Amino acid sequence: MGKALEVRARKSTNVTLPPEVLDRAKELGINLSRASERGVREEIQETEARRWADDNADLVAAYTAMVERDGLPLGKYKTF
Repeated sequence: MGKALEVRARKSTNVTLPPEVLDRAKELGINLSRASERGVREEIQETEARRWADDNADLVAAYTAMVERDGLPLGKYKTF
């Protein structure tokens, strides 16, 4: 079954928007629930990516230093 046909459980919530944003969305026929969901999902992804980067900054720095010092692991097998 395609995603457009799937029925997902939903939970009602309140969202506060500036009147001009709400009015323009209504004029354009934008589904506020779907637009809000998309925006929240994007924000979740960005926040998770930032947290991962923060949590792993020391590891990334150490790996980068190792590569700069020793070259890429298995780099001698590169064919490009």
